[in-house]
Amino acid sequence: MINYYGKSDNYIHLKFGDCVKAYNFTEEFKEKYPQFVEAYLHYWDGNRKAFRNALQVISYIYNNEIPVHLYFNFTDTPVKDREEAVAYFIRENDKDTIYDWELIKTYEKM
Repeated sequence: MINYYGKSDNYIHLKFGDCVKAYNFTEEFKEKYPQFVEAYLHYWDGNRKAFRNALQVISYIYNNEIPVHLYFNFTDTPVKDREEAVAYFIRENDKDTIYDWELIKTYEKM
């Protein structure tokens, strides 16, 4: 069983439409996935260069098969799959934080 509050497992907590509530990466994980850890820690600290939003973090995790567990902190339940995580972020975030509407308008004119 995964300990979503301890130091023995790799996890990221999702809450309030983001993925910066809590996390843990073991030393072994940090050594095996240094680029992800560095990018995520920048995101955690508010430096949104590598990841601009939570959907990008989740996409990177699933696209690159990063073995980190996702957890809904508010309901204390594990995330089942990518679709559940994406649906959560879409529900929790308003359109301005997910989409660049000005860019979309530019494409619509083409």
